[in-house]
Amino acid sequence: MAALWRGNNANIYKNLGLITLRVSIYDRIKNAYMPYDQSRYTGLEYYGRFFGSSLMTVGVTALFTYPLDLIHTRISSDLTKKGEQRLFSNTFDCFNRTGLDEGNKALYKGVEVAAVASAVRCMLTLPMLDTLR
Repeated sequence: MAALWRGNNANIYKNLGLITLRVSIYDRIKNAYMPYDQSRYTGLEYYGRFFGSSLMTVGVTALFTYPLDLIHTRISSDLTKKGEQRLFSNTFDCFNRTGLDEGNKALYKGVEVAAVASAVRCMLTLPMLDTLR
């Protein structure tokens, strides 16, 4: 169990944060885009507001969880030969060293591609979740 806290846990932190944020803020954002009963919106306006709330949810969650995705990728690609020291010792070390060495903007390198992929995924899954409820 102690090894769980020493290893590469950025993916666990990212996924827990992502699921928690999406589920907790999606309804709030959707209610802001559709303040009236859903039956008052028809056709394109209804789907536009539905997908708009999904896209806004993606933007907010990407802002908080993308740095953890980047850290997970960096730790996973930190391969060394036997006997050599790894570049990063744990998740928090990688987070601090990336911020210090490359600046805070380095934590958001490549966020555009991830945001587009996540937007497509959310535009399909969040309205489906809402329909199933």
